[in-house]
Amino acid sequence: MTQILYQSTYGATRRYAEALARRLGTTAEPLDDPARHPGPNDEVDAGPLVVLSPVLGPTIAAASYVARHDLGERPVACVAVGMTLVEEARRKDQMAGILGDKAPRVSRFYLPGALYYSRLSTAHRQILRGIVGALRLKPGKSENERAMIRAYNKDVDRVDLGELEPIAEWAKSFSA
Repeated sequence: MTQILYQSTYGATRRYAEALARRLGTTAEPLDDPARHPGPNDEVDAGPLVVLSPVLGPTIAAASYVARHDLGERPVACVAVGMTLVEEARRKDQMAGILGDKAPRVSRFYLPGALYYSRLSTAHRQILRGIVGALRLKPGKSENERAMIRAYNKDVDRVDLGELEPIAEWAKSFSA
């Protein structure tokens, strides 16, 4: 059976994790629960592991988790949920660098997220204010940078549960 672990800051990643769990007939468990951390010899490790988390600047908790844990030979997928346009996130493949030498053995997926300025902490809001302010001054902006500027100080929800299909198919391929 597929094991799903997730970390969610504002709820979008939790939505994806719970929807994926429903599709696969399993449950989604918070990544921060130490009792849920699988080991390479645990009986629950027979099936694939999917770890989801948001992208927070240079940090993707899902990839960091996989990079620092010995998960044996079980199939593993990392899923990053973020506001970078999906095509660009997939092209950049930020998780590959975080995973290091494990990258070739880990399937990586990028999903569109949500950013609710109305729910942001003051610190997070200030960081985004600085980033967007710098982007506004930058000549030759990319489409992704223009999208960040357009979305500034607005609640934006790009969550698309249809994007889970490749991840569900990946997980199901190990139970055939």
